[in-house]
Amino acid sequence: MVRSPSLQGITVLLVDDDPDDLALVGTLLSTAGADVTAVSKVEDALRALQSGPPRVVVSDLMIPGHDGFTLIRRIRRTEDGGGHLPALAISGYDNADQRRYALEEGFDEYLPKPVHEHIVTTVARMVFPRRRKGEIHG
Repeated sequence: MVRSPSLQGITVLLVDDDPDDLALVGTLLSTAGADVTAVSKVEDALRALQSGPPRVVVSDLMIPGHDGFTLIRRIRRTEDGGGHLPALAISGYDNADQRRYALEEGFDEYLPKPVHEHIVTTVARMVFPRRRKGEIHG
């Protein structure tokens, strides 16, 4: 059995309008040690970002109202020269066009749902880039 990496001390902003996905992904990240702020609307995510930036953002793309693309554009537009906030797009659609568009719009990684098998290792890879060597990722 492969042990999941620890996300101890990592703050994650999780955005998904589906309550089941929000709960499942939030639990997976929390169980790995992350401090998760889970919200279901882009407006709530933007408010959470004003209170202090997380270490990584995980956002569904298809959210009624303002979607994940709106969120990442706002994040990238407001970033100052102080750094780059890693952002992971998650989506129920697994196609090359949506993946490419998500990455072009500013997301760093893309995972199709269901993400439960790969969410922890993907977030770990994003926040601990030096751990890539020798790791197996889905």
